[in-house]
Amino acid sequence: MLSAATPTPGPRRQPRSLHSEYQHFIDQRIEEYKDQLPRLDILAIGDEAAAELARSEQIQLTEVVLRDQVDAIIRRRLKLPSFRKWRERHLARRAAQIQPSHWGLNAHDPVVLLAELVEDDDPILVVGAGDGACPLFLAARGAVVHVVDPDLAAVYGLENRAITESLGGRIECEVVPLTAYAAERRPFVACVVEAASVADLAATGRRELINRLKQATPAGGCHVVMPAANPHAGAHISTDALRTLYADWEVVVADGGAGGKRRHAGFIASARHEDA
Repeated sequence: MLSAATPTPGPRRQPRSLHSEYQHFIDQRIEEYKDQLPRLDILAIGDEAAAELARSEQIQLTEVVLRDQVDAIIRRRLKLPSFRKWRERHLARRAAQIQPSHWGLNAHDPVVLLAELVEDDDPILVVGAGDGACPLFLAARGAVVHVVDPDLAAVYGLENRAITESLGGRIECEVVPLTAYAAERRPFVACVVEAASVADLAATGRRELINRLKQATPAGGCHVVMPAANPHAGAHISTDALRTLYADWEVVVADGGAGGKRRHAGFIASARHEDA
């Protein structure tokens, strides 16, 4: 576990309602279906919707009414579940998703401690899509996660997995070179840095990126640095090496579960108070 020096959570906000989650699920599936259809097929559904409304003696045919009817037709075609059926499946899935092991994470990984501090809809920045474990786990715990990564394929894979896991509404991705990423553009309460994502950067570029992230971190925020899921794949840099970039912050290193510190296990860093 990380030490007691790590910030403790304060009063928590109420989580997003299940009805809101359900409506987002329905809207997302409908929009995905529309995106896959040729324009002529969409127009044909529009004609079908207008005909149904005419048969129901709809008094005023407005654009909003027609759009809602189109969505109703698509919902029938996709056989989307009722709220009751969705709720049963959703709660069972979330119960699994909030467990670190569901994503292949260790119970003592620093990102797991961060998840304990997350309040519903807290914005968290993740640098590097990685294998998707960190952003998806944090999203399942209620965070709104923004992922930046220069690799389009990695981002595309993460977005698809987020949709499959019904977490698409809590994850957004941006493909951008990390050397050019302006961290202050998007507010966040915590930042997760996947070590593998900065391994290809030159030492100067890595230091400049971390400094920009530190400067954009609000008071009380923290950084979590996670080791590579597969250190033998591609470029590699150890989290111990990245700790040197946080010499001016308070750093707590993850342990192996029995109180002993592990090398290259990742760490959590917080800005020191000015009076420290």
